[in-house]
Amino acid sequence: MSEDAKWKTSVTRDIAHMHTSLQQVLQTLSLPGLPNPHIHTVEPTVIFDHDPENEHEDLEEEEEEEQSYDNSPKLSPLAENVAQIPIESLYQITGLRSLRSTESVTDEQRRICKQLRDSDFISRGQISVQDAERLAGYYITRLDPYFYNMTAQYEGLDDFRRRSPTLTAAVLTVAALHDVSAKPDLYSLCSKEFKRLVANAMFERKIDVEYLRALVVGSFWLSDVGWTLSGYAIRRAGEFHLRACYYQLTDSLKHPSKYDKDQLCDARDGLRLLYLLYICDHHLSILYGRASIMRDNEHYILGYENYLACSVASDSDKRVAAQVSLLLLMSQIRESLGPEDDTGSPLPESMLPRIKSFERDLENWVLRWSKTHNPNKHIGTFPVKGTYIHHYFSRIYLDAYVFRGLRTNSTSQSSVIPQPFVETASAAVTAAVSIVNIILEDVEVQVGLAGVPHYFYGMIAFACVFLVKAAAKHSAQLFINQQETRMLIERLSTQLSATQVGRGHVIHRMAGGLRKMAESLASGVTQQVPTKAALPESSSQSMDYSPGRPAVPMPLEFMNFNQFPSMDGTNVGLADSNLGFGMPFFDFEGTNIDMSSPVFSFPI
Repeated sequence: MSEDAKWKTSVTRDIAHMHTSLQQVLQTLSLPGLPNPHIHTVEPTVIFDHDPENEHEDLEEEEEEEQSYDNSPKLSPLAENVAQIPIESLYQITGLRSLRSTESVTDEQRRICKQLRDSDFISRGQISVQDAERLAGYYITRLDPYFYNMTAQYEGLDDFRRRSPTLTAAVLTVAALHDVSAKPDLYSLCSKEFKRLVANAMFERKIDVEYLRALVVGSFWLSDVGWTLSGYAIRRAGEFHLRACYYQLTDSLKHPSKYDKDQLCDARDGLRLLYLLYICDHHLSILYGRASIMRDNEHYILGYENYLACSVASDSDKRVAAQVSLLLLMSQIRESLGPEDDTGSPLPESMLPRIKSFERDLENWVLRWSKTHNPNKHIGTFPVKGTYIHHYFSRIYLDAYVFRGLRTNSTSQSSVIPQPFVETASAAVTAAVSIVNIILEDVEVQVGLAGVPHYFYGMIAFACVFLVKAAAKHSAQLFINQQETRMLIERLSTQLSATQVGRGHVIHRMAGGLRKMAESLASGVTQQVPTKAALPESSSQSMDYSPGRPAVPMPLEFMNFNQFPSMDGTNVGLADSNLGFGMPFFDFEGTNIDMSSPVFSFPI
């Protein structure tokens, strides 16, 4: 697209120069002049790759474009009253087009968009139509169902290409990353094109909703650019006033005959897109231990039940609402217990009732939503099993808070969990083990690993590293066996290695990193078994936190924790320079697992 547009720009400029020169010749010869040219030397607002040869002319054109004025500034529909948007007041006074808060798409912009679509990287021959069709089909049937069927209205490659070159590049990039049968160079080729298209439109005054969808697709699956794309997408989403879709759906509940089905479907799709931005934003916030951008107290977030109650709500909308409700709860956990990066402040024992209250809330969540989802024709009962997995993710996220800021014993050089927190700490270990076990034991979950967004991999890695640290530092209190832990991690590594994904997928690096971690654990087995008699009576039982069951006391032997010998953290052998779980996003060869670091840390 850039090459095509550059060529047209160059030809237009050359013709203009020829016209000017010939006009001067005719004036010198005292001959009649030429008519005014019908072409313009300034191209519409499309940003292209840098061309050093034309840098001076480009800068002049950009300055002229940026300083363009409207002779008769008009108010946008949103500002036709006294309480208008402040930027509209400045626009009225100055007439600067760049200050318009809203801007309609002109026929000229539509023409340029069509030219860009007609010259996408498939038309240029960078990727064959056959490869592109296979990747588009793979995305639609194998990946989009895990993404709440966001592109359900697309049936194949032609639909993507007609609507948006950026969305086309996004879905092909994600498919090439996951498709084990894709040619080795397809992922890098598609990824480069996707990033180029996103960058070229970065400063566009107007984008379309398909471009926004492309940003969301990249945010969910592409771990190297997810954080950046998510923040950018949230800002650009504000231009579409998607929250108005919520009020339209809510109004339809009061006045069912006011809207037809097409209007409701459009409103539902717009609100679903807004919810996906919220989900992605909060997933990344959890992974990186950073504050989220989108607020939890918005009407459309708190009112997700109205979204479910609309007449056009589908099974995908139930899954979206389940995520929104869970992330609302996890935000409350974070607000109550403190940010994840505050690892130095011990959690006061007075917070234990609050933790128990959150545990009950999470139990109620999984009880409700595990009974709500129906099987999907592409992914079977994964929506139900995904509910349990997200429950385990949230439990380890919550219960791991009790490890925050634990003081080191001067005698044993190890930290001790305060006795009131031992039960909650055991529940965190239980959740971590459950995450690993459900992957090892359920075939549909194993297949699903090849299609889920990268938030899953972050929480799985968090569970594994948490288990290692807990075993090294707190085996005497939590009855964790180093050998059992090592075997569990080895089995998970083997399972991840067998997952059918492209060679550039993070799962391969996860499998290698877990294998090295297991090998390091193998050299540190000890047999220091604490007796129950040496422990306070309250530590000889824990809670059964199995989803769908009430939280009742359960003896530790039924949780297999009483079989676990101690693991001496000083003999774990995790100083292997090849063992790492670093940044960015699980660089499994970048850094070491620091056993002196706190057990409590955020997943990334």
